[in-house]
Amino acid sequence: MPDRRFDVAIVGGGPAGCAGLSLRSHAPGLSAVLCEASAYDGPRIGETLPPAARRVLEHLGVWESFRRQGHREVHGTAAAWGSADPWEHDFLFTTQGAGWHLDRTAFDALLADEAEQRGLTLLRKTRVRGMEKDDGGWRLRLAGGAILTARFLVDATGASATLARRCGARFEASDRLTAFVRLFEETEARDPRSLVEAFADGWWYTAGLPGGLRIAACLTDADLARGFGLGDPSGWLRLLGEAERVSALLQGARPQGPVTIRAAQSRRLTPAAGPGWLAVGDAASLFDPLSAQGILKGLRAGIFASYAIVDLLEKEDDSGLVRYDRFVRDEHVSYLRVREKYYAEERRWPESVFWSRRAVPDGAATSPASAGWRGGE
Repeated sequence: MPDRRFDVAIVGGGPAGCAGLSLRSHAPGLSAVLCEASAYDGPRIGETLPPAARRVLEHLGVWESFRRQGHREVHGTAAAWGSADPWEHDFLFTTQGAGWHLDRTAFDALLADEAEQRGLTLLRKTRVRGMEKDDGGWRLRLAGGAILTARFLVDATGASATLARRCGARFEASDRLTAFVRLFEETEARDPRSLVEAFADGWWYTAGLPGGLRIAACLTDADLARGFGLGDPSGWLRLLGEAERVSALLQGARPQGPVTIRAAQSRRLTPAAGPGWLAVGDAASLFDPLSAQGILKGLRAGIFASYAIVDLLEKEDDSGLVRYDRFVRDEHVSYLRVREKYYAEERRWPESVFWSRRAVPDGAATSPASAGWRGGE
């Protein structure tokens, strides 16, 4: 590819990369390039989209395209949390309609394709190997040797936040939660709803996906996981025996691939924006998967980020970057309050290291239903 100059370079083609979509709508005069390391041809972890996402997809102008993809509608969630008997949250009793379990690879590709159709330059199978900043902006060295230059840089690289950390940003983490994830092929149709099931050392999660697949994950702290051997399929299956309801939904299902390990701790990048750059999505902050808000958070952040970028590049007003950094901080502080109260509802294992780390004083907790996490409200 010949060397090229752009107004905005976005590195990472997940939901947060929809900043490119919003840019093309909000400021079509700005040129933008999206560098995605994959060809959108492999499995991606993270599949839940709550009912509130419809408004965001409509705002981005991709709602009808999303509907045509045929993602799996779900009408509620269930959680054995605080009690062996699960409580249920039915979306039919909300004003926002159904949620979705996604073919995540197809969903991410849709957002990128829509941005490309609107004039963004999309570079698949493109890795950024180096970066330099000068008075004119950024020079990005690609794996094939080509050089891109851009006035503004967006880090959408996910939990690694590779570029933002090179700019001096650092993570502030609140815990050590880690997800150990496996995909299964179902041999018969089962309840597609998200199911969360707490156990003595963490919690399990499962959900039915499009195409007859099911995802299942064990979440615990990284130091505890080493003792369980969770990264190994045999250790993963041994611990699955402590989750009666999740185990039942996996009966007869065939594993598809190895155990995948993903960071799931609650953390925030500080700062989330600086001179000529900002981070979006999981690069800016990570929410506990229990919230089921990760993808929606990334979509919203991409929109807010585009407003800050336009203010800077078209109006020479950098106050939008300050507001964006404050937005990421305030959103995370609010999230942590809800997370704390939700974890306080589980009190069956007072001697557990995992749960004692998340304990809050008596009287400080709300009920799971009012917290609204698994309902996606």
